[in-house]
Amino acid sequence: MIERFSIGIDVVEIKKFSSMKISDNKNFYKKIFTQNEIDYCTKFKNPYTHFAGKFALKEAVIKALNKKIDLLDIETLHKNDVPYVNLKNHSAYFSTSSISHEDSVTVAVFLIEFDSDRKN
Repeated sequence: MIERFSIGIDVVEIKKFSSMKISDNKNFYKKIFTQNEIDYCTKFKNPYTHFAGKFALKEAVIKALNKKIDLLDIETLHKNDVPYVNLKNHSAYFSTSSISHEDSVTVAVFLIEFDSDRKN
């Protein structure tokens, strides 16, 4: 049976990113984040909270899709401060996401409704 809806959730400790300064680890960040994502995060005083949130959202997407997908095929964006996801090579009828930060952790949730012609 093919499920029409799927949800993924992930929690990330912010220190996993704050302990790896972007100025010293550019190649690491470029393997995980698109240039748009890097530009978004680095415009903040503390970019690591935002990197952790975007990483958690990417992991939540992978869990919702229940398949291996390259992290760079998942682009997390924001419109009016609301996160959304652009998936390369995957179609969905509808998706929604949320990211929340609290002290030392960030959590992200991703809900997707698949097109009716979804193939596994």
